[in-house]
Amino acid sequence: MKGEQLNLFDQPKKKPMAEVILFPVDREIGFIRETARILTIKQGAAADRFWQMTCRRLYARLQISGLEHEVIKVEVSRFAHAVYSQIELHKSGNPKGAA
Repeated sequence: MKGEQLNLFDQPKKKPMAEVILFPVDREIGFIRETARILTIKQGAAADRFWQMTCRRLYARLQISGLEHEVIKVEVSRFAHAVYSQIELHKSGNPKGAA
C-alpha cells in the first residue's frame, strides 16, 4: 500500500443491507396495557376512533421500520389479540395478567 495512489473512482463492493429484526409488538407489555386501559375507559365512537388511530400509528411505525404490508398486518393482528386478551382479563379482575 505504501507509495500506491488510491483511485477515488473505485467504489467498494456494496455490502448487503442489514436485516432489521423487530421486537414483536404483541410483547410490548406497557403499550398493550395502556391501550387496553384506555379502551376500557372510552365508550362507543370515542373508543372506535382511539382504536383506529392506535392501529394506524402502529402500522406507520412498522412501515417506517421497513416491514412489508403482509408482515405488518400480522403484527397488528397479534397486537389486537394481545389488547383484547388484556381487556378480558381486566374485566375478570386480573388487570396485569394477560400481557
